[in-house]
Amino acid sequence: MAGSLSSCPNCMHVFNLPGADLPPLAPTVVSVDILETNNPPLASQIPMLRDFISHRRAHRAALDAKIAVLQTALATLFEQKVELDLEIGIHEGALSPLRRIPAEILSHIFAFTLPPHLDTESAPWAVSAVCARWRAIIISQPCFWTSIRYRWHAPEGFKYETQLRRSGQSPLHVEFSANKWQDLSVQEEHLLQLICKHASRWETALFSGPEMLFERLERSNQDQFAQLRRLSIEVDYNGDEALPLNMFHDAPLLRTAHVNRDLWAFPVAMVLPWAQLSGYSGSNTWSGHLHALLTASNLVDCSLEIQEISTATQTPIVLPRLLRLSLSNPHFLGCLETPALLELYCDHDTAPVLSFLRQQACQLQKLVLWTGLVPPDPANLTHIVEAIPTVKSLSLLFSLPLEFAYDFSSRVTLAPALECLSGSLASGSDDVEAHFLQAIETRWLYHRLKSAKVYAADSLTMRDRVEALRAQGMDCVVLDDPHSILDDIPFEHRISSADDIGS
Repeated sequence: MAGSLSSCPNCMHVFNLPGADLPPLAPTVVSVDILETNNPPLASQIPMLRDFISHRRAHRAALDAKIAVLQTALATLFEQKVELDLEIGIHEGALSPLRRIPAEILSHIFAFTLPPHLDTESAPWAVSAVCARWRAIIISQPCFWTSIRYRWHAPEGFKYETQLRRSGQSPLHVEFSANKWQDLSVQEEHLLQLICKHASRWETALFSGPEMLFERLERSNQDQFAQLRRLSIEVDYNGDEALPLNMFHDAPLLRTAHVNRDLWAFPVAMVLPWAQLSGYSGSNTWSGHLHALLTASNLVDCSLEIQEISTATQTPIVLPRLLRLSLSNPHFLGCLETPALLELYCDHDTAPVLSFLRQQACQLQKLVLWTGLVPPDPANLTHIVEAIPTVKSLSLLFSLPLEFAYDFSSRVTLAPALECLSGSLASGSDDVEAHFLQAIETRWLYHRLKSAKVYAADSLTMRDRVEALRAQGMDCVVLDDPHSILDDIPFEHRISSADDIGS
């Protein structure tokens, strides 16, 4: 076939198409009456019809051949284009600014994958899989391999051995979470022994699992926990007595310990270097907590889950540096003297709370009371607020009694330093609602109140008054989700009885 010149419509490049010219086709000589109706052709027209069909079939065959040639050429061009795209991409990649970033800056960027960021155990593996340069940077720096996190559904023993080897002598962040309702597997015991060989390098450690896990821990660890600063324990066990755990007594740098904050129903008698701790939260018996606090004079933050009631000690335990205290049992307050206390979180058993506040010389700035087993005494509630004139944040996370709401609205001198107020209203308590909103409005207009949260079912009257306050610039909101109440309690100070208020 003869060729012809064609041009690209985009770039006007001229090229040759083989077989582009075909002989012209003669028009049909058969009448329209035959072609466009069902009338039979005349005998004289039959040869003309057959001749036309023969010529048209020959022309179609020529077109098919031309199309085949062009498709082959087009496929070749596409292959060449793909190869060119790859070559261009490779060469453009060589000019990428990432290529020119110094290794020191890349290391700084990679450091954002380290704790406390989420999913840190997979971060070094993901980064090292990008390219040889990144892999060399990651592998050469032990700090990227120090987060050893095992969960019982992730059986990747090789990964942990490799991380421990690559971490060199750097401090480790260890998290070992086994199934609390079954014994350790052979693989878990092997991994635990492997991790325990590096116990002197633990900086933070979290262990969660059955009693068997801690038996193996005590058996495997003979060295001092020389670098341990933060410890978290969650242990499930069978038995009525508090479980004794003694293996962490020799940890000269330990400052913070959390013991069964989630498994609060299982008290644990830990032997810890109490005198050096600045933060502790845990579940224990009344006497167990007393014994521990006797030497814990440096505590700054403390949250105690106590599953019993006993009598207060004749001589209170002095915690001179304690700033924040959270209790499931306010009767335990009678055992303590806290001259520096700034924040108190407990249930609303008003008698022991009032007695405690009247005996303290502290300048309390935040008080959070949540629902308890008995209804709050309205008069005691008023006396509690009277006893803390320095309070800046007050959260009463239970249905406020009418008498207290009236006192709080009519006595504007109560809580003169108050800046943040939260209160919960029972459904249908219109009088309580009116007095509480009046207390908010008065303290916003004439005192220091800046924000207020009302936990209640939204009503038209409340909505209008709250919107008016917000229009004036106050941070005021009505919340009807019971779980939002927990926002008033910092996570580190939430204990079992506090969690119940949001359920």
